[in-house]
Amino acid sequence: MGLIKDKLARAKSVISIKTYKRPQVYIILMMLCINLFILAIAALIAMNIDPSFTSFVDAFFNGSMTWMLTPNSLLEIDNPKTLALAVFVLIIGLVLFSGLIIALTTNAIKDYIQKRNEGSGKIVLDQHIVIINWNSKVPELVSDLLFVDGHEVTIMILADIDKGYAEKQITNAISKSKNHKSYIKLNVLVKKGDPLLKSDLDDISISYAKTILIMNPDQHDKVAFDMSKSDLHVIKVILALGPIQFHYGPPIVVEIKQYKTKEKIETLSKVVQSLSEHDIMPICFDKRLGQIIAQTLIVPKIEDVYLSLFSFQGSEVYHLKDTTIEACLNTHNHAIPLASIGKDLFVLSENNEQKLKTHPYQEGYVTLKGKPYQQKDKMEVFIVGHNNKHQFILDSFNAYESIYGSEFKATYFKDEEIETLINHVNLINHKVTILLLSDETQTEDGMDSNVIQHLIYLESRLTKKDVHVVVEILNPKNDVIVKGFSIENTIISNKIISLLLSKLALYKETAPFYENLLSIRPTKDAIDHQALSIVKAGLVIDETYPYIFKSYKSLMLSIYHLFNKEMMIIGYFKDQILTIFDGNLDQQQEISIDYDTELILITL
Repeated sequence: MGLIKDKLARAKSVISIKTYKRPQVYIILMMLCINLFILAIAALIAMNIDPSFTSFVDAFFNGSMTWMLTPNSLLEIDNPKTLALAVFVLIIGLVLFSGLIIALTTNAIKDYIQKRNEGSGKIVLDQHIVIINWNSKVPELVSDLLFVDGHEVTIMILADIDKGYAEKQITNAISKSKNHKSYIKLNVLVKKGDPLLKSDLDDISISYAKTILIMNPDQHDKVAFDMSKSDLHVIKVILALGPIQFHYGPPIVVEIKQYKTKEKIETLSKVVQSLSEHDIMPICFDKRLGQIIAQTLIVPKIEDVYLSLFSFQGSEVYHLKDTTIEACLNTHNHAIPLASIGKDLFVLSENNEQKLKTHPYQEGYVTLKGKPYQQKDKMEVFIVGHNNKHQFILDSFNAYESIYGSEFKATYFKDEEIETLINHVNLINHKVTILLLSDETQTEDGMDSNVIQHLIYLESRLTKKDVHVVVEILNPKNDVIVKGFSIENTIISNKIISLLLSKLALYKETAPFYENLLSIRPTKDAIDHQALSIVKAGLVIDETYPYIFKSYKSLMLSIYHLFNKEMMIIGYFKDQILTIFDGNLDQQQEISIDYDTELILITL
């Protein structure tokens, strides 16, 4: 008896497992058995009430089975009892069998729609951009790609995030961009999943991607003395991508928090065989943003220039092979030379086609009288709050001092010391700058809360007038809130980093230019090449104003020779309006430069 019970228990267990793993198959088999049982009972009854059936098999196949499958056969039945039985069998068959098929079909359609709404299942894609992980930069990054001309962009996001929430954030970012272009050319797909699982990577056609962006999930817990939890996760994702055979050799742009993580990833790329074949670009964007913040503290308008250079509107940075600065100035009428690295040139142009247009320039240039000018700044900065960019800002100040002989006094205050800072600033006679750093350890709904709180306090307590406030915003959605304050402030947000990410993703060959552009470091000749500066025309040009140039190219060549071929002008600020040169640079037009026109120069 015990043996029978054990076998029954085991049979129940097997049935339970099969039912759990394949419930639809189990239901179909169960309903099929019920139908067969009913048909068998009907066949037995038919044998007893209708003598025309000679056996059980005859009653089963020519009776109950025929009645269920071919309802027209009921018209040939003369026996009233047999007809009643046949109608009963037909109704039961319709209810059980047909109802089952309808229910299963409806359920299958519902499951399919639900999976698509949740981003589940495999998606067949080709030459798409893959974004792995989610943080506050992703919506801005996606909205930036709307401005890419001549491209239909497909973006696939794989992250542990609700699909509906992600789509809502992206839609909000796109609406803020004020882009009136059609959204049809931008396809954004979101899949909730784990990038460490090969099945989830296969579901987004990762092997057919043309660009991969691994975003930092912004998890600030330390797992080692020099590595955050988020950087460890990024390294795991890189290793998960190692065995994948990519069809298009996509650049893998990786966002990291700690600069030391960059060295670890570069080492992995060399020693791990599966990674050595991939083009991995680890970027410490906190360092880059720290450098931009430092430069903005020194030259407030420089952030607007960076936003223009990094955006997909107007002129952009492109790579021009086997070309010199002189050749570009003399023959290329739609390209502004920015930097020469080896035999290659980086230029500012409208697109890849325009940069190749050539036409000999014959108008010449104006020999300008110059004034001695030395870029030397003196500034006192009060930094409130602390995050990963703090040290990078101080390092940039030190580099600036060593290159230009500038003097920067930076004093740090904790968030809770804001009242002490305000009382101190109100007593100072000279102009000062206050930098408010956002607390990056906050959750998304609390992001930038300390900065907003400090601004409220400054608004009500600060009596000194000549104070410039620079505000770091981690979540670009809070830009509107900060702009509402009456205090003069400059906003530095993740928008600029999102734009840079987009540039590196689509034009990986420009990475060396952006690396040098954002770095503040002297070369052997004590010059910080590819450094931007903004200076009033009257401080460097000794002429009568307004001074008229006949074309952009004439202005460019005149400035180029004024600075002994060491500087290039790419635009200017006039009446607070930014103009970056684009279009046909040789075209005849009056370019009026006033004494106070601020020239945007780049060191060649």
